[in-house]
Amino acid sequence: MQGRVVMSDTRIPPPPRMLFTLAGTPVQADISAPLNVIGTLGLCWVLVAQRYPARSWFMRLILTVIWTVLFMAVFAIHSLGHIFSARAVGAPMDTLLINAVHWVTLYHSSNVPPEAHIGRAVGGPLANLSAIVAGRVVRPVFPPGPFGRDLLDIFMAFNAFIGAAALMPTPSFDGGVLLKWAVYMQSGDVGQASRSVQEAGLTASAVLTALAAAALLVGRRIAGTILAAFGLVAALESLRRD
Repeated sequence: MQGRVVMSDTRIPPPPRMLFTLAGTPVQADISAPLNVIGTLGLCWVLVAQRYPARSWFMRLILTVIWTVLFMAVFAIHSLGHIFSARAVGAPMDTLLINAVHWVTLYHSSNVPPEAHIGRAVGGPLANLSAIVAGRVVRPVFPPGPFGRDLLDIFMAFNAFIGAAALMPTPSFDGGVLLKWAVYMQSGDVGQASRSVQEAGLTASAVLTALAAAALLVGRRIAGTILAAFGLVAALESLRRD
């Protein structure tokens, strides 16, 4: 008697697609990656409209595309910082994955010393800080205007935003990694180190939520929405059970 073939409704998402290499590290994109670009375009459109309300829609569209490219370039700078710092501590990055939210650094081995974990995590924020310092140095030579000094100012602002967001003390963000392994080096207790990150993440969530409420009360809707989103992320990350 011939067996019956049962078709499963479970759908396995397609594997990430290889895009290019960044300083020798493979960069892949999962199925949600287009949402990253769409979301960044939408955010930049809102920011450009707020910054240049008197400009024509066509001019705002051009600036939106440029700002989006700058935002992606800042993500690349952040990722390069991780790539080079990870190599410097002998624990290189294996893959860089772009998803709907951000660019995720992937390491196949977590069996590395605490100093290597810290070295891996610190590179991204340091790269953003270096870009800001370089921008301040060259700013006087840029002509004023939306296609000159304004673009450099936005580039530095994006670096500050991504660098600061990365330092949020939650488990999968650079700040949480730095805090966890710094506490572990002092205490030798990985459980205590993980609890420290959880507590810091919940505190950060409360602070961000309070700031979001204050921003919304004074009419800063964009800032309030962004702060609220990060407050939610910090809470979810900190309450997550691995």
